[in-house]
Amino acid sequence: MDVLITPEAMREIEALRAIRPAPSTWGILIGHRRGFRFIVEKVFPAGSGRTLPSGRLVGELDRVWPGRIIGLFAVRPGAAFKKAVLGPAWYGKLVIHLSLSAGTAAVRPFVVEFGRKFSLVRIPLAAAVKAKTHE
Repeated sequence: MDVLITPEAMREIEALRAIRPAPSTWGILIGHRRGFRFIVEKVFPAGSGRTLPSGRLVGELDRVWPGRIIGLFAVRPGAAFKKAVLGPAWYGKLVIHLSLSAGTAAVRPFVVEFGRKFSLVRIPLAAAVKAKTHE
């Protein structure tokens, strides 16, 4: 299992870096799954550290993007966010932790898994495919 972030979604992550959101700012990831790959097409900020992802909010956003919410992201997530995503509602979903410094955006993808308890399991980023140029 891995994650491919489209160029448009990567630009949205770079835009987040430029505005420097507060720690624990979070949002949803819009895209789809193809086989064992998550494909992130859009990054949509949806809350701050004081609000946590709720089933009600995600349900409302799912009406905007039906069946396209593949997970969540958080900027330097705190313990409350990490605890909120470890449950049955997020099982099998993608969770991306972002560290947005002045120079670069560090992207750390995880998937919510269940063994004896829910946990975040690190998964790799897929290499971006460069478009062929025609001469």
